[in-house]
Amino acid sequence: MKKNIFVALLLMVSIISFSQPTNNLAPAVQTDYLKKSKNQNTLAWILLGGGLGLTSAGIAVGLNEAVNDISNIFSGEEQKTSSAGAILFYTGLASMLTSIPLFIVSSSNKRKAEEVSAFLKIETIPFVQQNNFARKAYPAISVKLRL
Repeated sequence: MKKNIFVALLLMVSIISFSQPTNNLAPAVQTDYLKKSKNQNTLAWILLGGGLGLTSAGIAVGLNEAVNDISNIFSGEEQKTSSAGAILFYTGLASMLTSIPLFIVSSSNKRKAEEVSAFLKIETIPFVQQNNFARKAYPAISVKLRL
């Protein structure tokens, strides 16, 4: 009975010492951060340009409606006014304000990409050799992130 317990403990120790943990979450590397930064920067510029266009169109439509309202006062005609100019203006303004955090996050991801470093180092693993524990060296790639 003592031999069975000893063998079971020995098997458990050997399984734990020779296995490697599986990690499905791979650390983000430099190319991932650069791609993310580029995509965010592109989206920020699109939002800024689109917002500028919508704001300009909203101002133009609003001025046109104001001129028509003034001319209708003098001519005595009544026409319904629309709020399309105001909707375009505020939508463009919101779009431009949304681009600001994207620029900030994009620069943050670019800075993280510049801080990522990868290097090769030699790791050791214990193994049993002729009834003794020995260490065997093997190369390993290491990625260092400064967060």
